[in-house]
Amino acid sequence: MEIKTTRIPIAMADDHVMMRSAIANFISSSSPFEVIIEAADGSELIEKLEKTTVMPKICILDINMKPMNGYETCVYIKKKWPEIKILALSMYNHEFSIIKMLKSGANGYLIKGADIRELVKALEDIYEKGYYSSELVASSFFQMLHKENENPLHKINERDIKFLEYCCTEMNYKEIGAKMGVSTRTAEGYRNALFEKLNLNTRLGLVMFALNTGIVSLEDVAKDGV
Repeated sequence: MEIKTTRIPIAMADDHVMMRSAIANFISSSSPFEVIIEAADGSELIEKLEKTTVMPKICILDINMKPMNGYETCVYIKKKWPEIKILALSMYNHEFSIIKMLKSGANGYLIKGADIRELVKALEDIYEKGYYSSELVASSFFQMLHKENENPLHKINERDIKFLEYCCTEMNYKEIGAKMGVSTRTAEGYRNALFEKLNLNTRLGLVMFALNTGIVSLEDVAKDGV
C-alpha cells in the first residue's frame, strides 16, 4: 500500500511497544514530522524500509534491541541508504555507548528521559542541519568546522592525531598512554591540550572531531572491533 504524507516522514525502531507508540503518536500529532514506519528491532525496520514506497528522512533507533541492535542497524542503513539520517534514542548515557553509536553513523544521540520537546528539536536539527548536538555531545567543533578560512586540522600535529585515533577506541587514558609510550598524566595532558586547541571540553567532542574530519573512518572502527 502506498504511503501518502505531506509532512516529513520518519521511521522508528524500539522494542518497547508502549513507549514507541506513545512517542510516535506525539510526533505525528504535534510536529512537522510523521512516523510512517514502526518496528520492534533493526531487522524488522530494514524489511519495512525495503518495501516502503516513501523513504523516511530520519530513523529513530533504540540501541538495546534483539535480534538486531541499534549499532548494527545504524551501520546497515548508512551503507544501504546513506541519505537517511539517524537519531539514537536510548536509555544509555555511558560515553562509550554514545561514542559507538556516533561512530556507527548516527547524526545525533538523545537519552530516553529527555523532554519530548527536545526530541522534536533533535529531529528538526537533524533534518535542517544534518546533526543534533545535545549536552551529551559537544557541539563547538561543528561551529568551528563551518568557520570560513579556518581549517582546524592546521592546529594539530602527528602526536595529536595518534591520540585522537586512540580516543576513538574503548581504551582509558592509562591504556592510551601505554600505547603511546607515555604516562597516564602525559596522555591526559595531550587530551587537555587538544581541548584548548579545538575549543572542546569532552572526549566525545574529540571523537566527533576525529570522525568528521576524517582522522578516523567507519572502516577503521570496523577493523578495531569497537
